[in-house]
This record gives sequence, C-alpha cells and structure tokens, in this order.
Amino acid sequence: MSESPADTGEMRKKLFEISETLKKEGVNVEISDDNQTTFNNIVLAYCSKAGEEHFKKIDDEFPRKLEEYHSQLYGFEERLYYRWSMPFSLFEYFILESQDINEEFIKKFGQLAAEEKDLVFSSIIRLHAKACIVAKEVLTLMRSGFPDGANARCRTLNEIAVFSFFIAKHGNDVAERYAKHRVIEDYKAAKELQKYCDKLGETPFSDEEMEKLHKNYDALIKLHEKSFGGSYGWAAQALNKKSPSFADLIEDVELSHLLPSYRMASYAIHANSKCLMFKLSSPDEDVILTGESNIGMADPGQRAAISLLQINFALMNLKISYEYLIKIRSMFLLVNRINKAFIDVHDSIDLNDRKLS
Repeated sequence: MSESPADTGEMRKKLFEISETLKKEGVNVEISDDNQTTFNNIVLAYCSKAGEEHFKKIDDEFPRKLEEYHSQLYGFEERLYYRWSMPFSLFEYFILESQDINEEFIKKFGQLAAEEKDLVFSSIIRLHAKACIVAKEVLTLMRSGFPDGANARCRTLNEIAVFSFFIAKHGNDVAERYAKHRVIEDYKAAKELQKYCDKLGETPFSDEEMEKLHKNYDALIKLHEKSFGGSYGWAAQALNKKSPSFADLIEDVELSHLLPSYRMASYAIHANSKCLMFKLSSPDEDVILTGESNIGMADPGQRAAISLLQINFALMNLKISYEYLIKIRSMFLLVNRINKAFIDVHDSIDLNDRKLS
C-alpha cells in the first residue's frame, strides 16, 4: 500500500529536519526529490561521519590497548615455553643440525654438481634448504601458541619430503622437468593477474611480457606433452599418467602412510566446515578460540620432525657414506627423543587445564 501525499510530506519534513541537525554537526546530506534516496544519503553520511569519529577513538586508545595485550602475551609465551621447553629445544637443535648438513653438502658437492649438471642434487639441496626454513616457521608458530598454523606448515614439509624422494628415484630427467615447471606456473599466475589487475589495482603485464611468457609456456608443452601443463605435470611422464595427483606421487615413493596426516594438516589450510570444528588448539568444539593456545603442539611438532628427518635422508642418500649413515642413525634417534618429549608434555596436561592460560 502506497503512502498518501500527507504521509509523504510528513516524511519529507522529518528528513529535512534530520539533515539540518546533521549539517550543524558538520555532516552534509545530499537532498533528493525522492524520500528513499534522501534517507539513504542521510544513513550513509551519518555512518561515514561516525566512522571517522570512531577511528579517532581508535587512534587515541590503540597504543594503550596494544601495550596491555603485549604484556599479557609476554607472560603467556613464557609459560607456554616453560611447559614445552624440552621438545621445543630438541626440535630447534635438530633444525640447526639440518642447516649444518645443507651447508656441508653445498661446500663439498655444490661445485661438482654444477659442473656435471646434476639437477637431482640441485633440486634436492634447494628443497632441503626450504625445509629448514619451513621447520623454523613451524617452531615459531608453536612457540607463539598457534598449533593449527604450525600443522598447516607441516603439509609443506610433507610435500618437500615426497618431492625429494620422487626426484631422487626418477633421476635427472624428472629433476629437469621439475625445475622447468616453474615456467608453467609463471604463465598461469600472469594470466590470472592480468584478468583481475584492474580490481586489484595492480599494473598489468605488457603485451610483450605476456607474449614472452606464452611462448615459453608453449615451447615446454611442445617439448614434453600437453599433460606437462598440469599441476604435477612435471611428474606425468614418470608416472605414466596424464593428470597425476599428489596421492600418485606419494604412492610412487611408498609414503602413502603419510596421507592421513597430510589430510589432517589440510584442515588448517582450507575454509571448509571441517576446519571450523577440528582444532588442535582447543579440544572442545563449542569453544570459539580467537587467539593463542597453550596446547596442541605434539602433533605438528612430531610431524615436522619426522618430515625433516625424511628430507635429511633424501639429501644424504645422494652421497651415501659411512659418515652419513652414522648421521642418519643419530638423527633418527634424536627424532625419537623429540617425539617422546612432545608426547610426554601432551600427556602431562590435565584435561581441565587445556585452555588458554
């Protein structure tokens, strides 16, 4: 039922009164012949002005609020580290040992590998270096009270381990394909950016740049096969599959038993409904946690240590010797100790204490 002229007139009068009141407060409202449009303009103008005032309040109070939060956070992190100090320290030592192995291999074998165009060595030494960085990220996230974030990074360590074993197994041809595949990813990323650059406010690639990327892409597809353009196209020929998946790679290197933990780590990455309820940081699905937790470190800690051990093995196995057999055995024992230390702390936490404190 439409409004009567009297109602329309009364509404227009009220809108003028509101606009005049707002004008005195420094809020200018654009008056329209249509009452609804005028009302919308009033709401938008008021919200804009109120937003500015609220921002001023934030600007005034955020230093104090952050200081209070950081004070609480410092105490929390101290207590968290005290609780998990043994497994954290052992895992950190293992990372340092892994870094030493990487540096040693580069010094001993790097130049010869470059001269002989040993792409297997080149790929795995870089994957190993990446693993050391990711392991440190896992440790940093755990120390800060974010076990689910740490678990998400463990998925990357799983992938590095599988890729390392796969490349080592299939040799220089696959290592070369793996290295070249970044050209495929470069072209796909450029196409995507080109499509949305206006909305993103990004500078688009020039026609010449896109043409060069496209030529490089086409050249690799023609050199290898159409399947090379897939996500795991670099492994397609070795697996004799047109569209291989990560599960195909993991099965090929006989690490399929890692798939459950790989899937579990995926829960912390994706925004499906499972990620809303599955939380290492809180055993209670009804608890909606918005920050740090002092529990849940055992799973990512153990997974990261095991994956880093596998990656160390993949590297040292390239130049196997009595020296490296001894180091592998020593690292194996160290990881066993790390895993036990994580479990010991996990089991010592009372169920009633499994909360942020």
